[in-house]
Amino acid sequence: RSLNMPASMLFCFLIYVNIYAQGSVNTAISSKGTVQSETRYAALAIDRSNGFYFGWANDCTTLSEAEKKAIDECSKKGGRCTVILSFSGTGCAAYRFITGNVGMGYGWGLARTKEEADMKAKKECAERSFGLPAPNLIIRCNSDNSGELKEIYNAHDEIRSMQPGAIT
Repeated sequence: RSLNMPASMLFCFLIYVNIYAQGSVNTAISSKGTVQSETRYAALAIDRSNGFYFGWANDCTTLSEAEKKAIDECSKKGGRCTVILSFSGTGCAAYRFITGNVGMGYGWGLARTKEEADMKAKKECAERSFGLPAPNLIIRCNSDNSGELKEIYNAHDEIRSMQPGAIT
């Protein structure tokens, strides 16, 4: 028995099946049948006096949702938290920190890939920890097809100027 389906309906059905099979929740089909992306947001919040307390949010539909989730997660761990990094689009952020009472031994980085983000986080942490290695790594990425990568906020320069002995 043959299935007589107009080509446009078959095309839309195949796109839907492909999207569903990939598990993507942030793509949609436009009225012209093309796959569109929805912007996703991410945020990292830390306790600036001790980077051991941190919180993440990624793949959020709004910036305010991402920032609130990150702050809430950080606060639940016991920190007095503020957002230090927020971004939108397809990309990754890495956060490195030193366990214990070191306090200022942390750093973060944002890039299109996990590896690039981690390289930036290592470098920043080394600056802040006087070269001590930071063995703890946490990486969060927004989904593919979540828009062009854009840094919205980065507290790197603010925190750098607050450090004892920092050159301002």
